[in-house]
Amino acid sequence: MTEANGEKNGSVASPVKKKRMGFALSALIVGIGLVITKCSGLLRDIIVSMRFSEDLFRDGFTLAFTIPDLFYNLLVGGAIYSTVAPYMSAQLAVGKEKQGIRTVSIFISVVCVVMLVCCAFGSLFSEPIYALYALRSNEIDPEVLSLAAQASKMLFPQIFFIMLAALCNGILNSYRRFGITSFGPVLYNILVLVVIFFFGGNSLTKLVTTTGGILVASVIYFIFQYSLGFKQMRQFRFVFKPADREFLMLFRRAIPILISASITQINVVVLNHFALLFDQGSVYGFRNASTIWQIPYSVFVVAITTVMTPELAGDYESKNYSKASDLISGSMKSALFMTIPSAVFIAVLNLDVVKAIYQWTSAYTDRNAQTAATFLLGFCSAIITATVIHVFNQAFYAIGQTRLPLAAGILGLVINPVACQIMVSLGVGPLSLSLAYSFTNICQMIMLAVAYCRRKELAPHGIVRFLLKAALSVAVMAILIYVLDLFLPAQGGKLVQLSIVAGKGVVAVVIYFAMAVILRMEEATYWIDRFKHIIKRGPSKKAEA
Repeated sequence: MTEANGEKNGSVASPVKKKRMGFALSALIVGIGLVITKCSGLLRDIIVSMRFSEDLFRDGFTLAFTIPDLFYNLLVGGAIYSTVAPYMSAQLAVGKEKQGIRTVSIFISVVCVVMLVCCAFGSLFSEPIYALYALRSNEIDPEVLSLAAQASKMLFPQIFFIMLAALCNGILNSYRRFGITSFGPVLYNILVLVVIFFFGGNSLTKLVTTTGGILVASVIYFIFQYSLGFKQMRQFRFVFKPADREFLMLFRRAIPILISASITQINVVVLNHFALLFDQGSVYGFRNASTIWQIPYSVFVVAITTVMTPELAGDYESKNYSKASDLISGSMKSALFMTIPSAVFIAVLNLDVVKAIYQWTSAYTDRNAQTAATFLLGFCSAIITATVIHVFNQAFYAIGQTRLPLAAGILGLVINPVACQIMVSLGVGPLSLSLAYSFTNICQMIMLAVAYCRRKELAPHGIVRFLLKAALSVAVMAILIYVLDLFLPAQGGKLVQLSIVAGKGVVAVVIYFAMAVILRMEEATYWIDRFKHIIKRGPSKKAEA
């Protein structure tokens, strides 16, 4: 994100700079919320390993979420934010708020009716649905599938309330109320932690009780989000008119996004299918690795694009293409500036990172840690490629072109299982799953980048120069961290282990930022200046919580 011309000699900041500072602060607010959410998510996995101390129940609990999540993405998933937020933002930008409210009300009403029917179907037929995992293999443990099917009966209705909360978030983000939408998930995760801690255990009864508690947590989460955004949310009513012209236009835009989001979850189901072919505990280890690599991705990338998407939609609707190009350029570089060093740091210290996060008791063994670390190593490149994919996808959604992300998703749906099968057949082992996922991401990234950059007036600029500087900075960081790790391995008690890994993280950040400043990377000085500004002056009133 390029630095705006500064405030010189105490002069008042320009409107452009004020807006960029507001953008950065909004992204920071979203990022802080995501950090807390992800940390609570990590804590959830740690508590799962404590309460479900046997691999059988860990895998059953983890697998129970995959099919409900697939239903969620098939029906509403990515369409909630990527359709509702850009549409409402565009309507607000051109002064058509009432029309936007009516159309979104119809969208919400139709989706709710469909979701209720599908949730009931999932709960009633969970056993035959989960039996599909074992269709083509006799190596999959049927007991794991049975546990997952029983536990999922409470998770199908849970996704209905998660959907309602997500609809609230999409609408509130359209009104730039990023603080409310950022911290609501924290409450949900805290409630889930409490439920797992008090009800989790190595029995079917405790497993089902835990997922029932998670259902209650989702209801509370929705009520919380709705009440905080009541001023905006009370404008929306139940209006069931599926033949409405504006709704059909919005629905047609949403269909490719729905399918794209579904493809992502289908790939997760496919990867879990292959994970079941390996030793018991592989499904849980795969989740551990997925959770870790998605931390920098979610905290930096999702935070930035959450703010970028409604802004870009407004700029595009107003035909301000130059501003739109600057926005996606800055967003792409800012996101990559954070995720590139994160990926390299995790690659160098993958086993140490897993042990530091998850190994709190003897229930999480060295074998469990090694399984997760193996998956994690293959995911490291995905941190970078997923960054590019997500920024381009959100940019396409913002300008109303949803078919290209869909095409990229379909490409991934074809490549991912084929790559998994080939690598497993070659004897690559568990690493084959994350490597296949990373290879799939590379193919999708190339396709989206080529397609988006055909629109010269909207294409990001300055990316190649940025990547060269970032590569040099991260190479120096990686070498020094590797050498430091040789002399100071993460050994000893838990506190010592955490201190060593955290210390290496601090050293990595200092080295990377120092190199970036030496190379005059605008992204480094931009974020340093923004943090200084926030520390000196405090949060801006314009970045509404």
